[in-house]
Amino acid sequence: MSLPISVQLYNPHLNQSKIHDSINNEPYKYYVLDIGRQFGKSLLATNQALYWLLNDTKFGVVEVAWVSPIYNQANKVYEQVVKAFAETSIITKKDGTKLKIEFSTGSTLQFFSAERYDNIRGFTFDYLVCDEFAFMDSEAWTEVLRATVLVKGKKVLLISTPKGKNHFWQLHQLDGVNPQYKSFTMTSYDNPLIDPKEIDDARITLPDHVFRQEYLGEFIDGGAGLFQGQVIRLPQEQSTRYFAGIDVGRNDDYTVLTVFNQAKEMVFVERWRHDTWANISKKVADKINEYNAVAFVEVNSIGDAIMEQIQTHCRTPTNVQPFVTTSKSKQDIIEKLAVANQNKEVTFLPCDWLEKEFSVFTYEYNPKSRSVKYGAPSGFHDDGVMATAIAFDCISKGVRQDYSIRA
Repeated sequence: MSLPISVQLYNPHLNQSKIHDSINNEPYKYYVLDIGRQFGKSLLATNQALYWLLNDTKFGVVEVAWVSPIYNQANKVYEQVVKAFAETSIITKKDGTKLKIEFSTGSTLQFFSAERYDNIRGFTFDYLVCDEFAFMDSEAWTEVLRATVLVKGKKVLLISTPKGKNHFWQLHQLDGVNPQYKSFTMTSYDNPLIDPKEIDDARITLPDHVFRQEYLGEFIDGGAGLFQGQVIRLPQEQSTRYFAGIDVGRNDDYTVLTVFNQAKEMVFVERWRHDTWANISKKVADKINEYNAVAFVEVNSIGDAIMEQIQTHCRTPTNVQPFVTTSKSKQDIIEKLAVANQNKEVTFLPCDWLEKEFSVFTYEYNPKSRSVKYGAPSGFHDDGVMATAIAFDCISKGVRQDYSIRA
């Protein structure tokens, strides 16, 4: 990408060039770019923003905004741009507090976080880039960001990997419906600079839903929450064996007990907090005795002591066994429960708070380590989800009396 002021930007690969050509030569205003990991989407967006900023012959003085989901992401790109031009006179002013850069053309580039999107209210921009748009609050777009480009906005990039069928997916569907919108979907395989064998290895080592969403850019139902389509009903089967899972609450979390029957139907769920450990342990043990259940207790810094308290109140103390939650064991039991839910092999009791936990439960994918971290978003609980997953895991391991999981 060459500019009138003799600045050479990056050398895009073929599929990046296709997107740049459309942005710079076609009349669409809103570009919704659904792009898999390692395609080079952030590099594409950064260079497109710089092209607008530095191509003063065509565009004149412009104001460009870059919005990331969180401050650290916005600050990272700000620092990368400043570093890239450190040995030139192209940047005339920079403000690390406001994350604002002024260029020799007079144009400005300012970085914002969508965490506090009200701080962007009232701004007016010529160009807007929303990076990892799927991971922003939808109200950031509808209430604030869209208004910033209504008056003089020329082009808007909404770029991201998917996160289920949320607001990003909805805008992606407007291609061919609204003449202002153009959508692209590019997978990780569409980067010719990556050895396809590397991506194939990720396919083998990652859960299928993670690979399809993160690398293939597929909008997967439940991508923002893994447990859609639950069968919620009262138990219908008679059972002689029961299996329990206990997630021990820490700080302001809940301690949750979930019980399944042999038919994989949830028969009991309850949670407690703001009570003494002695009282909670007794209540949990009473239910284990009532169902004569095999139970797995999550152990951690306080879990060992709680498990021992529960055992002292149980008729058969050896039925209560430890479950050590590691990143690997958590991934295993969550994915086992998710597959069973997808296949309609498990049922859940009607329970408002538990349904809410399942609806928001999600994952974070680390492309560097190719690891998946499951959990609730900030501000939400996942104690019930974990107790349910532990109890469901207990069904198979408890039947075999396999208590070697602590090793």
